Amino acid sequence: MKKLLHLVLILPSLFSNAQTSVYHPFPDSNAVWNFHYQLYCFANGTGDEKYSVTFSDDTLINGQTYHKLTTPFVESYSTGPCGGVSTGYKGAIRQDVNAKKVYYVAPTNTTEHLLYDFNMGVGDTVKGYLESFTFPTVDIVQSIDSALVGSTYRKRWNINNCYNIQLIEGIGSTYGLFEPSPGCVPDLPTYSLICFQQNGQTLYPSTTTNCQLIASVNYIDNNLNLINVFPNPAKGAFIIDIKNADIKEIKLSDVLGNIIHQQPAHNKTQIKIDNLQSGTYILTVTDKHNRATFKKIISCP
Repeated sequence: MKKLLHLVLILPSLFSNAQTSVYHPFPDSNAVWNFHYQLYCFANGTGDEKYSVTFSDDTLINGQTYHKLTTPFVESYSTGPCGGVSTGYKGAIRQDVNAKKVYYVAPTNTTEHLLYDFNMGVGDTVKGYLESFTFPTVDIVQSIDSALVGSTYRKRWNINNCYNIQLIEGIGSTYGLFEPSPGCVPDLPTYSLICFQQNGQTLYPSTTTNCQLIASVNYIDNNLNLINVFPNPAKGAFIIDIKNADIKEIKLSDVLGNIIHQQPAHNKTQIKIDNLQSGTYILTVTDKHNRATFKKIISCP
């Protein structure tokens, strides 16, 4: 009986370890990271902002294909001059799945840097762009464990206890995705990963977390249940079914705010997207009082 009980107790641990032996590649489309930026500015107020990082389109840099990252909107609650997050292009990434590495080109140049190395062991020095401004010493892998992402366990590297920075396989840094580590210097900004979703499904920290793209549109909760979009993700076209007579206009935009399609609202409308690249788009439905309801549309290849 004791042997059976011991076996039952160790099975969850064995299962978790088995899960982390399978490598989960970094996403290259249809993903959203939501972050919370905070900074205490002493007598000048506080920084308090929430924002998303998501994919826009692809680009060629030095002959290689990269996936561009963007922040469409910053939800700011800052007081004083402490805001620190900007909108727009945030750089581009590519990955080498076989090598388990992700590379990054910052917005202001075309030089490639190592962003993530998912091969590190305990005691290894963290190298690359994340350590480009770390002082006086770089980060060291303190420990490796696993995190539940969706329904599977993925490896997690704990690299900075001062700011609780972790690198999660297939997700990236919990400290702003590509924000350089502050080391252990006090009173610097904190970037906290709120949630991560891929292909319209929230995977972290739980599958029930609300992880919608943060965009410059007002939410009208009573309208959300009256607007049905299907299929979503969509390939070629999707249908908008509206059960609210007060709706007057529908608009489809990319994550940078560029309007792709705009028309008066009808009870049921088909929008063709066969000419769009795969990725995330924003559907804005406006009522006669000029209040907007937001829904995210994912275009599949």
